[in-house]
Amino acid sequence: MSAAAGPFMQQLATLPARSRQGLNNLRQRLFQQGEKPKKEGQFFRTSLNAHRPVWITAGGGLYTSLAAVLLTMRYMKGVR
Repeated sequence: MSAAAGPFMQQLATLPARSRQGLNNLRQRLFQQGEKPKKEGQFFRTSLNAHRPVWITAGGGLYTSLAAVLLTMRYMKGVR
């Protein structure tokens, strides 16, 4: 029985090294996604995502300005 346990124990001893190898491969796959060639349409989408706060602020400003013009027109109507 101890003769059959020898190869099994050797395989158990190599398990941590293989686990580290597997984790390294997984880490490389996850963090090297930026090195893939990007599609042309990806630039536009990335640009919109990067400037999202600017677009939100501009939209809020436009909404506020239009609301102010509408209110001004309503109040000017009753000034006559």
